[in-house]
Amino acid sequence: MEGKIMDAIDPVLLTLLPQDIKNLFFPYASVQLWALLLNLLLGFGLASIIGIHFRHYSSAFCNRQDFSRLFPLLMLTVILIITVVKASLALALGLVGALSIVRFRTPIKEPEELIYLFLNIGIAVALGAGQTLAALLACAVTLVLVTWAKRHNIDVAQEQGLFLSINDHSEDEITVSVNELKHLLASHSERLELRRFDCDKHSFSATFFITATEVEQLDHCLALLKQRFPTIRISLLEQHNIAGV
Repeated sequence: MEGKIMDAIDPVLLTLLPQDIKNLFFPYASVQLWALLLNLLLGFGLASIIGIHFRHYSSAFCNRQDFSRLFPLLMLTVILIITVVKASLALALGLVGALSIVRFRTPIKEPEELIYLFLNIGIAVALGAGQTLAALLACAVTLVLVTWAKRHNIDVAQEQGLFLSINDHSEDEITVSVNELKHLLASHSERLELRRFDCDKHSFSATFFITATEVEQLDHCLALLKQRFPTIRISLLEQHNIAGV
């Protein structure tokens, strides 16, 4: 009789044993692991796509290759945090307290870098909160619209702004005026603004902000300056490019 009872109980014990072991070792586990794994894989793929977009369409003056490699790690980290925190108010409050003592000192030199970081964080938050379709749709629409805007700006806005820095030093006395420099540059630029001018008996330096629609305009400006001042040194500084002459 006792053996029959044990035979009837054993299947029940075998059924409950895995759950009991799970509750024994992981009593507070409430995260759906398969959903977390799916979101991590999707997040890694989306972060890689955002990184490719950043490398091809960003105009940030930084090492875009190295900077974009951080996107997957940022994405996966935020997904994990949001997935764990969303199930517990106590964990959410603890996270706020923990982050309040953290000081992020990594310099972000250009706003475009920060925008791409926020894009990764936003997609990660959506995935961690279980809004997978919303994250996919938002990522796709955002990248498509940004791509269209970038290409549209390239096609329409042809005007390019640069800082032109010129300086000359000679053993002979140098005679130069602001009006003369402006006259040389104004004929081959769309916009001309004097930012700084220093002059003494044997040297002078000046900085202008100029805009041009064609590279040939800049070449003409440089040719005129070199013709007027044979020993002049010229440098052009553009927001995303540096060139010296």
